[in-house]
Amino acid sequence: MADFTQSAEELLTKLDTYREQLAQVEEALEAQPDEPSLVKLKNDLTEVIVLTEDLVKYQAAAPADEPGASTPMAATASAPAASSSRTHSKSVHTALIGRTCEAFYEQKWYNAEIRAVRRDERGIERCTVSFIGVQNSREYKITDVKMLRPPHPAQCQPGTRCQAVFPEDGLWYDCVITEQTEKGYKISFTEYGSKAEVKFDQVRITGTSGKVEAKKRTIKEVQTPAGYKIPESVVIQKTDTEEVIETKKRKIVAIKKMQRTDRLEEDASKQQSSWIKFHYNKASTRSKCGFTAGKPKDSIFRVAETLDGKVGVMNSGQEMTRFTEPKKFTYQYV
Repeated sequence: MADFTQSAEELLTKLDTYREQLAQVEEALEAQPDEPSLVKLKNDLTEVIVLTEDLVKYQAAAPADEPGASTPMAATASAPAASSSRTHSKSVHTALIGRTCEAFYEQKWYNAEIRAVRRDERGIERCTVSFIGVQNSREYKITDVKMLRPPHPAQCQPGTRCQAVFPEDGLWYDCVITEQTEKGYKISFTEYGSKAEVKFDQVRITGTSGKVEAKKRTIKEVQTPAGYKIPESVVIQKTDTEEVIETKKRKIVAIKKMQRTDRLEEDASKQQSSWIKFHYNKASTRSKCGFTAGKPKDSIFRVAETLDGKVGVMNSGQEMTRFTEPKKFTYQYV
C-alpha cells in the first residue's frame, strides 16, 4: 500500500530506483525472454512505477495541510497566517529544477527544461519551463507536463546508437554516444556530424530492444535551387528575429558543406568503380583465344588424353562433319 506521508522528494528518489531496477530486469529478459519470474517482476515494477507517479501527481495537486486547524476558532484565527505562509511556502518539487520535460504549447508537445517551481496561493504546485531551441517560457501545473524518463547508464555506453535532443531546435535526432560525463553524455549526431553534450534525460534508446519504444520524428525537407536539401525547421521566415536568422544561416551552411562533401565522395566512388569495371573488362580479354590474346586455339586433330581417344573427335561422341558436293547454279528464265 502506498505511503501518503512521504514527501515528494522521497517519492521521486524511489521512482528513479524503481526505473533502474526495471531497466536491469529488461536486460535480463533479453537473455531469458521466457523466464516467468522475470516477466512477473517486470509487471510488478511497472505497476509500482505507475502508482508512484500517480501519487506524485496527487501530492502536487493537493494543497498542503496547515497546522493549528484542529478547532474552528483556531482555524479562524490562523486563517490569514496560514494563507500567507502557504503563499510563500517552498515547493516540494525543487528536485525537478533542471530536468527535461514535454509541455503542450500551440496544439503540439515540445521539449523544455524546468527553470523554477513554486506553490501558488491555492497550494498548487507550478513550474516555469523554457522551451529548448526557442526563446520562450511559460508556466504550467506540475501535473500538466510530462517528465522525460532517462535510460539506465548501463544502456548508454560509449558507441551506443540512440536519439538525443538537439540543443538548437529541441527535436530528436539519431546520434552516437562518445563519452559519459557527470551531467550527461557527449554525443555526435550521425545525420549532420555536429557534436554536443546533453543531459541524462535528453537521451532515449531506440530500436528493437524494447527498453524505450520511440518513433522517429519525420523531418520535412526543402530543396534549394542548387539541389541541396535542408530541414523545413531551418528555413528562414519573415517573422524570425536577427539572432534566429543568424543561427539558421550557420546551420544551413553546415548542412550544405556536408552535402557537398558527400557529393564529392560519391563522384569519386563512381569514377573509381567505372575504372575498376573498365580494367576488369580489359583483363577479361586475356582469357580469350586468338593471336592478340597470346593463347593458341585447340586443334581439331588433338588426341584426347584417355586411352580410347580418337583423332578429330573433341569429346562430343559424334562423327566428322560431312560436306555436300558443290554444284553449279544456273539461272532459269521463264
